[in-house]
Amino acid sequence: MRALSLLIVSGLALTLTAPAPAQAQELNRGTQRLELLGAAAPACVAGSARAGQQINATYQDGGPSSGSVVIPILVDPTTAATQGSSIQLNLPVVCNTSHTISVRSYNGGLLRDGSTGNQGTGGFSQFQGYDVLVAWQNATARIGGNGSSAALAYGQPAKGDLVLDIAIPKGTQPLVAGTYRDAVVVEIRPSN
Repeated sequence: MRALSLLIVSGLALTLTAPAPAQAQELNRGTQRLELLGAAAPACVAGSARAGQQINATYQDGGPSSGSVVIPILVDPTTAATQGSSIQLNLPVVCNTSHTISVRSYNGGLLRDGSTGNQGTGGFSQFQGYDVLVAWQNATARIGGNGSSAALAYGQPAKGDLVLDIAIPKGTQPLVAGTYRDAVVVEIRPSN
């Protein structure tokens, strides 16, 4: 913790416009020292995400702690396989100390509501994987494939945009009809 010390001195200031005769009385002077002390607690703050580049995806802002990415046309109407989609989200972040950013996916991909696993029947699937690239202060991490979480450690204070690039690849297997969803959680925690 670093303390700030401020010295405030009060006294009597005299402005003379003409020479004054010497006087036998002495002026009373006083001083007082006032110290101001404050502590900045370790903190990380994130604002509302803003959508950047969007291909077959839109972003609906839910405030500084939530939002929804909507894929308007998830599957190709002729093959029922996933169409390619992508979106870039920019989250304004300020951390006044070293910090860790972790990103995790609940399902590891888009899972059909009500399904118990990712395999359908007859060559159909109930799951579509996707990739998330996290970029912060010239460092990157990725979730996708077999992984459902990633973390970045940053050893000093920083501010700027945390970038999330979400990409759903074009599929090769048709999807079972239904609503597919997942939740991606981004946590930004001070290390101190």
